[in-house]
Amino acid sequence: MHLKMTSRLLAAAFLSLVAGCQGEPTQAPEGSQSAQQLSAAADCVQRFDGITTCAKGNASLSASEKGVQVNGLKSLKTDGVSSTFNDAITWSQDAQVRVGSATGGFALAARDGDQVVSTLRMIPGKDRQVQVTPGFTGSPSGSFRMNIYNNGELVGTTASPQARIITFYSWWDFLDWYYWHWDFFSVRFPRGGTTGMEGACGWRLNAANTTFRVRLDDGKEVVGDTAEFIEEIGDGAYPYRHFSGIDVNASATDFLVTGESFGQEK
Repeated sequence: MHLKMTSRLLAAAFLSLVAGCQGEPTQAPEGSQSAQQLSAAADCVQRFDGITTCAKGNASLSASEKGVQVNGLKSLKTDGVSSTFNDAITWSQDAQVRVGSATGGFALAARDGDQVVSTLRMIPGKDRQVQVTPGFTGSPSGSFRMNIYNNGELVGTTASPQARIITFYSWWDFLDWYYWHWDFFSVRFPRGGTTGMEGACGWRLNAANTTFRVRLDDGKEVVGDTAEFIEEIGDGAYPYRHFSGIDVNASATDFLVTGESFGQEK
């Protein structure tokens, strides 16, 4: 992502500050391209407009009219698919997936080059539970706000003062097929009247034709079909403008990317 500064000297002077939508260059979370190399066979396709899709670890790819089929997804730490594009402010992917195992799951990582700027981990629990862990670096605590929507209507919102695992109930059975849609985006303007949010990272996800239950911090339980996680920017942070790729690591029996796109600033 590009700083809103033209001077490299000024940018270097602020490297010690907390940055919205920014990760540490030395960190290597699960799902990050910097931690896990692309497949040795350089298995890449260009199925979706402006996006280069490459296999990671032991994964392999095959493109067709249906999309990009990803096989060999055994390890959540090493196997997956990496999407690369230019100067994005939004990214969306639709996928037909089946985890197939209680030990499976997904680990997404948004990056600027090799630098991870935000992560999202999803693993199945018992009785159709899904445990979701967002990762943000815009404040020392990794705090974020969770928004829950049902049929496009906001039904609940809660602030998380620190990075944590959120459990969603009655969402999906890891043995069944599901059509997932997930988004990553950079907040361009203040949301809900809140100042200082521009440059924050956000994740949004839902599974088609299914709802979930989740408990908010005040103890209220709400039903929704879409979960959104918005980074809280700490004092002294400076905003970034763009990102260049998303890695999706998985341990799953079936993974077909049926659609993928990114948006640039107009």
